Amino acid sequence: MSGEPRRFSLRIRIQIALITVATAATLAATWQFSQAGGAYQDAVRQEIKRQAGVQEDVRQVYGVDAPQAFHVAAAQAEADALAPLKDGGQLAAAEYTIASQTAFVLRNSTGGLTEAYFRAGLGYDIPRRLADVQAASPGVYALDPDEQLRSGDHWAAWALGSVGLAGIAVLAVLITANVLRPVAWRRPPAPSAPRVLRKLELIPQPATAQPGTRLAVQLHLLVIALLLLLPLGQAYAAGGEQRAQAEAARRAVQVRTDIAVSGQRHAFLVLGLQASLRTDVRAISRELAAVDAADPGVARQETQVAAVESTVANSVRDLAVYMARPPAPADSVDPATASALRSDPENQPKLAADQNHQVDLAQRSGNRALLLAVATAFAVVAEVLAASALAAERRRWVLWPTAALGVSLVVTGVAVL
Repeated sequence: MSGEPRRFSLRIRIQIALITVATAATLAATWQFSQAGGAYQDAVRQEIKRQAGVQEDVRQVYGVDAPQAFHVAAAQAEADALAPLKDGGQLAAAEYTIASQTAFVLRNSTGGLTEAYFRAGLGYDIPRRLADVQAASPGVYALDPDEQLRSGDHWAAWALGSVGLAGIAVLAVLITANVLRPVAWRRPPAPSAPRVLRKLELIPQPATAQPGTRLAVQLHLLVIALLLLLPLGQAYAAGGEQRAQAEAARRAVQVRTDIAVSGQRHAFLVLGLQASLRTDVRAISRELAAVDAADPGVARQETQVAAVESTVANSVRDLAVYMARPPAPADSVDPATASALRSDPENQPKLAADQNHQVDLAQRSGNRALLLAVATAFAVVAEVLAASALAAERRRWVLWPTAALGVSLVVTGVAVL
């Protein structure tokens, strides 16, 4: 009677519940992996912005301000060393005047390196100046790409939990579809009880299939389970690819920053050491000039100035080493910037190797997702063929979906391994 109320049997209700759980978990995993991917991309964007700020600040301090300040400090050191001799002869007086005027004129062109950063006998405190420059850009240095990456990993962990829940639901589908309700439980419904609908099969049910078709129905059920699981594998592989790509991009930016930043500091150090060497060569040249001088007074002055310049050469070397020193924790320089400034060129190939490793991981994850997509395509073909074989009731036709399912499983195995 069509007007009588009806209800689904327990088996059908269980099917509906399990399919709902598997579908909801799959959607949740997809959304969570999407959120993780967004966090990974935010980490890359923040890394690029942050490293650009680091490079610009280091370029300004070490590439523009510091060289000029070094020339001032070197000229001042030479003037201070020549001051005791300036009244003893024309040569010493001339060299003193040149050095002192050079220091005076250039002092106003040192940019932000004012006298507040000057340390007598040492030169200008470059790391402290860099720390102050960075403090003026709190928004840039407050960016935390690592935190964004951890946020992405947090979303990925939730997604993995959703994948596990979906997998458990699919496993439950496989189990319940193969379990036949015991006869003792099949009590006839009371006359007033609603009619029970038992014929609806949302998924293949080997337990209730005809004996001659049970193997084909089991095959069909396995294909359906594979179609439910493979998208989860694709989502997981895509999530791994996104993370590896984000890490590779971050490593590439960090490598470029380390090369640029450490190169600025080393170039500044080389500039200072070259100035020290030039001063030392000039002292040696004066000593040779003193030997060849015909006038004993000129020879004496050359010798005195040469001795002072030899001392100045050592002072200039000390200035270069102090001003180009790597930042220490007490200098309050951003830790990542300090690490980049301390970067040794010999370690940079290791950073590049790590970046290449992340690229390889991304490529493998991408290949895995592609293989799982191929496996899904063969599973779809197997599902169509299995449904056709069951509808036609042709046993031999089962060989075709079996072959398609075999290919799908092999491709899945290759992807997983």
